[in-house]
Amino acid sequence: MASSSAHGILLESGTNELEILVFSIGQQRYGVNVAKVREVIEPVTVTRLPEAPPSVAGVFQLRDQVIPLVDLAVNLGVERSADAKDGVIIVMEFNSNRVGFRVDAVRYIHRVNVKDVEATPDLPGLRDAPVTFVVQIEDALILMIDFEQIGFDIAGIELVADGSCDVEAIVDRKNCKLLFAEDSRTTRKIILTSMANAGYTNQIPCCNGAEAVERLEQDLAENGSTTIDAVVTDIEMPQMDGLCLTRFIKENPRLRDIPVVILSSLVSPDNEKKCKAVGADLLITKPRIDHVVAAVDKLIAERQSAAAPVPA
Repeated sequence: MASSSAHGILLESGTNELEILVFSIGQQRYGVNVAKVREVIEPVTVTRLPEAPPSVAGVFQLRDQVIPLVDLAVNLGVERSADAKDGVIIVMEFNSNRVGFRVDAVRYIHRVNVKDVEATPDLPGLRDAPVTFVVQIEDALILMIDFEQIGFDIAGIELVADGSCDVEAIVDRKNCKLLFAEDSRTTRKIILTSMANAGYTNQIPCCNGAEAVERLEQDLAENGSTTIDAVVTDIEMPQMDGLCLTRFIKENPRLRDIPVVILSSLVSPDNEKKCKAVGADLLITKPRIDHVVAAVDKLIAERQSAAAPVPA
C-alpha cells in the first residue's frame, strides 16, 4: 500500500516520490501529478464553440487567458455522479498551454513512492486507454489519466513520428547505442520509430526507470564499461521516475559521462531546476520529438570529443 500525505509539499529532485491530486467522476477516483495542476476553480461561464469535439464544453476566461474546457466524463465515456451538479474545474498546464478539465469533485492530495505505482496491465482492451499507470491509495484504486495526450489531441498537437531531421549527422548514428525509458506505449513507439528513421537503429527500450537501471547494470557487467552512448527518459513513470534514474546515472562513476536527455511535457522553471539538480544534460518538451535527434547528436559528439586523446 502506498504511503500518503495530506499536504502538498514541493518534492526534492530525484526522491522517487510523486504527489497526486485525487479527484472523482461518478464512483471512480482518478489522479494527476500535482506538478501539472495550476489551480482548482468553481464552475464558470462557458462559451460553446461550433463544431467542437463532443468532450470540449467550450472556452472560458480566467483572468487574462481564454482556456478550453474539457468535460472529462464525456472524454472518458463514464457517467457523472447524479449529485455532482456542475462539479469543479482543474486547470492544468502543459508546455505553456492551459486546459481546464471538468470533474465531479477534488478529493485530496497524496504523496506516494513511485515504487508503489504499477503500470497499466498490458491487455488488449486497455492498450489504447488514456491511463498511464495505477496506484492503490488506502481502499481506492487510483487511475492516473494521460492528460497530456488528451490535451494534445484536442489542441491538434501531434507528436512528430516520421523521424525527419534537417540537421546533418555529426556522429555515426548507426553505431551509437541509445537507451530509452518511457512508460507510454504510444510515445515510446513514436520515439523509437523517429530515432530509427533518423539512423539511430541500435536502441534499448525500457518501460520505466527501474528497467533502465537493470539494463545499465547488465551492460556494465557484460562489457566492463558502458557501451551506451546516450539516455533519453521521461520523468513520470512507475517503479522509478526519470529524475531518480538520472541521479543514479550521474552519481555512478562508471555511468556519469553518459548524456541524459529528459523528455517531458512539464517544462517549467521549477522542473528545469529539478532536472539540473540531478545532472540532466538537457530537457526537451515532449511534443517536439523531432528535436531529439539533433540534441542527441550534439551531446554524443561532445562526449566523443572530450574522450578523444590529445595530440602530442
